[in-house]
Amino acid sequence: MSIIYGLLGLSLLVFIHELGHFIAARALGVEVETFSIGMGPVLLRKKIKTTEYRLSLIPIGGYCGMKGQKDFQFALDNKLDEIRGEKGSFYASNPLRRIIIALSGPLANFVFAIFAFALISLIGYSFYTSSNKIIIANEVYPELHSTAAEAGLKTGDRILAINNKNIHYFSDISDIIAISANKVLDITVDREGELFHFQVLAELDTSSGAGKIGIVNWVNLLITSIQSGSHAESIGFKIDDIITAVNGIETKNTSDLEKVLNSLKVAELDEPIQFTVMRENKNIVLETDSSLLNDIQNLGLQFEFFKVHTPKKNIFTAFSSGVKETFKMIALTFKGIGLLFKGLDPKEAVSGPLRITLMFGDTVKDGFAASFSIGLISALSFLALISISLCIMNLLPIPILDGGLILFATIELISSKQVSPKILYYVQFVGLFLILILFAFALFGDINFIFKN
Repeated sequence: MSIIYGLLGLSLLVFIHELGHFIAARALGVEVETFSIGMGPVLLRKKIKTTEYRLSLIPIGGYCGMKGQKDFQFALDNKLDEIRGEKGSFYASNPLRRIIIALSGPLANFVFAIFAFALISLIGYSFYTSSNKIIIANEVYPELHSTAAEAGLKTGDRILAINNKNIHYFSDISDIIAISANKVLDITVDREGELFHFQVLAELDTSSGAGKIGIVNWVNLLITSIQSGSHAESIGFKIDDIITAVNGIETKNTSDLEKVLNSLKVAELDEPIQFTVMRENKNIVLETDSSLLNDIQNLGLQFEFFKVHTPKKNIFTAFSSGVKETFKMIALTFKGIGLLFKGLDPKEAVSGPLRITLMFGDTVKDGFAASFSIGLISALSFLALISISLCIMNLLPIPILDGGLILFATIELISSKQVSPKILYYVQFVGLFLILILFAFALFGDINFIFKN
């Protein structure tokens, strides 16, 4: 099901892109000979005036075939000094019209992103997060590096502000740190009632491009939900219980609980596991067989998280929010591209169609499993992000992309002279080479991702 969701999502964005070209071409007098939903063998076709509309077998995107597609090859074969087209063809149009037609595909993706983010604001959404209390990561995962620990932060600190921006939840912390790779952050913490300030470097995570300072969230061991039929239910846990110790070892948060259970598993003890819980201000002990350790990840308990609700906005505020969020994501995308030259690992950070399809499919499937609104918001968020990436990628001034067409049409507009077909031919080889390099990185990353998972 994940793959189906993923294919449908990518197909929608490519369709929107090609629809942008289609609308602009028709509006500016360029004939569209074919417009297909899907790729590959044609299943259904219907000709209306000069355009043949197609439904093709492979449900991935589509294409917009304009009149004059062979004009470039004809000019090249006949060694002409310019590309000549019949009336109604792409190359017969003046350069300004060609710029608009080429620009319309990426523009359609840009508009879709605004629409998606605006719709999310109209719907409103909720998410779960933990408090602003932190744990130093290398205390839980010794292999991790923590610039927070080096700067002086300690487990149990509450982060109150980062760069003078107030912090309420751990999601606020992760959002700011993620976009601050290679930057020094001014962090204010509350440590047992005293305020401290620290300068902390957000390191670049070479696999994702995000910043990191080596902290994880502190989640109290207050039980808020128990899965029906789970280990936890059979042991006797109840909602509002607080786990305070396991086999006499104190536990303050979920990381402590995981460490203790893992240590017992490594020790291969045959004795019963005893959970000390606080229930109605009394300590009681719940006991279970050590076989539980074979499946500690599926204990069946949910602990204390905070539900944060973003209220619905009116249509005008939602549109404004959609525009702001789209430009914010564009800026972050360009920043991500820049990080490719600053140590980012392309095989990890550059996702190809396969990985994007699987990631989108999994995100949407899990979202709809929770509820329809969460699934819809998850889908819209992911689609908006990919749509922005498609917009930017296609605007790169590389031949065979829309940006290449815009570049050469702009040169023609300024110089009043068309670029020689022979020059275009050789430049296209360079563009194709660049695209193949990017594709190779993405393909290698996809293969690496599949084998890791």
